[in-house]
Amino acid sequence: DNDDLITEAPVQIVSTGHSKVMIGIKDYKQLHNLRPDMKELNELSRIINCNGYFVFSFDSDEKDILLKGRMFAPAIGIDEDPVTGNANGPVGAYIVKYKLAEFGDDNFKFSAKQGISIGREGTINVNVNIENGEPVKVQVSGTATVVFKTEIEL
Repeated sequence: DNDDLITEAPVQIVSTGHSKVMIGIKDYKQLHNLRPDMKELNELSRIINCNGYFVFSFDSDEKDILLKGRMFAPAIGIDEDPVTGNANGPVGAYIVKYKLAEFGDDNFKFSAKQGISIGREGTINVNVNIENGEPVKVQVSGTATVVFKTEIEL
């Protein structure tokens, strides 16, 4: 519903190499309860030529976590990615562009959580370098957990 959207955060395609549609919503509970129609998102991806949707909220009860998000990309075979730099990096540039958080003149650092709704919670750290009020470089970092290993013989 339009009333759930953050007014200052326009729904927009953002890319730092892999484009994502940024969708800011006000309430974490709404974020957690999302149940998107993957077939419809897949079709929309084809129409708008963008393969992912990052829905995020600044509604965080954790002091060191700026935002929580969910990333859906059924067009590339990922219904929901537990934690992704390809969404959190661009959202950092997006936040700087629209001045959605406080940051210094030349740098913006924050941490985000993702994967909570699918039981694969993780934290990602984002660093955005800023020149003349615009994002110019985005870096993401964090730790990874091996979920499975396999070998393929050819």
